[in-house]
Amino acid sequence: MRKKIIIFLILLLMFQIPTNHHAYEDIDITKALVVEPYIPPEKSREELYQDIFITLLLPYIQAEVDKYYEEYLFTSPTVAPYDVIILDAERLNEYRGFDFRLKIELHPYIGPHNDVGLDYITIRVSPTVNVKIEKFEHIRSYELPPNYQDLIKKKLP
Repeated sequence: MRKKIIIFLILLLMFQIPTNHHAYEDIDITKALVVEPYIPPEKSREELYQDIFITLLLPYIQAEVDKYYEEYLFTSPTVAPYDVIILDAERLNEYRGFDFRLKIELHPYIGPHNDVGLDYITIRVSPTVNVKIEKFEHIRSYELPPNYQDLIKKKLP
C-alpha cells in the first residue's frame, strides 16, 4: 500500500504542468487590480436615477472645478453631466442613516470638448451636511490646441 502511494506521488510530480513565469512579466499588476467603474444599463431605471443624482450634484461639482482651474485658466472649463463617472459610492454609518460618500471622475473641457484635465472629486451627501466636497484631486493635465493657448494663465501641473 505504501509503495502505491509513493509511486502515485512520483507520477504526480513527474506529470506536473510546468509554470511559465515569463508569460506574466509584461503584465502591470497595478492595472490588473484596477476595478472598472460600474456603468448602469442604457435606458434602465438605475441609469435614470444616476443621471438625476449627477444633475443635482452638478452645481457643486462645477463650483469646485471653477475654484481649482481659476488659477490656471482665464475661463472656467465646463463639466458635462454625461461625462461624470461614479468610481465609488458608499453608505456611511453601516446603514443607520442617509449619509453617503461618492468618488467621481470627470474631464472638464473648454470649447468643443477640448479636455483640460482628469479630476477626481470626493463628495459627501447627507441630511446634516447636505453636499460637501471633501477632496479634489487633479490627476492629469491635457495640452490645449494652439488656438486655445491664450486662455492659459499658468501651466497646469
